[in-house]
Amino acid sequence: MENDSNNSSNDEFTKVDFKDGTQNCKNFFSSFFSNPIKTLKNISDSKHNLFFNTAIIMLLVWVLIMFFHALFGNVYSNNGLYIFLSAVRDLTIPIISVGFLALIIYCMAPNKDEKCSLTNTITSSIVCKIPIIFASFISLINLVSDKAYYITNPITYFCIVISIVLTYFAIKFLYKESEDFKSFKKFMVVEGIFYGVYLILSFLGIYMV
Repeated sequence: MENDSNNSSNDEFTKVDFKDGTQNCKNFFSSFFSNPIKTLKNISDSKHNLFFNTAIIMLLVWVLIMFFHALFGNVYSNNGLYIFLSAVRDLTIPIISVGFLALIIYCMAPNKDEKCSLTNTITSSIVCKIPIIFASFISLINLVSDKAYYITNPITYFCIVISIVLTYFAIKFLYKESEDFKSFKKFMVVEGIFYGVYLILSFLGIYMV
């Protein structure tokens, strides 16, 4: 009887947890696609890690997309070591991209305790990469068509621009900076460091976006 009771409780917890998670995802996407700027503002002001779990799911989706790129992008190669190293490189792109961006933003924050929490910084960094996640998904078409890049390349470049714009607002809100010029200067510093790291890592065959 006790085991049946425990199993019943676990099932109820799983149902509630899954339902809450699904609802959080719906709330996030509804908020993001209706007003991404306001979503970033709400995340930066949150004291309860708003949308953090959903953001982690988005990061895992990005890793999964890169897995398909790695799996099918080298399907004609006979070099097992090359395939393995390419797969490792591709799978680390999302984590490295988000990790370095969040770390730079957090380390450059004027007052980490009162203004900029690490969790909100990570969440905001992932949200800023959503256009790039979308572009990565669309670029899967390249795996089945040699001419698809005529469509996917412009979409990718456009999504990168949107991601950079979102990063500006994320920094502005996380730093609680009201003056646009100061926000822009801090944004330029963060982006400068990010692409400096990008340049160094690219020499090692490691890439960020």
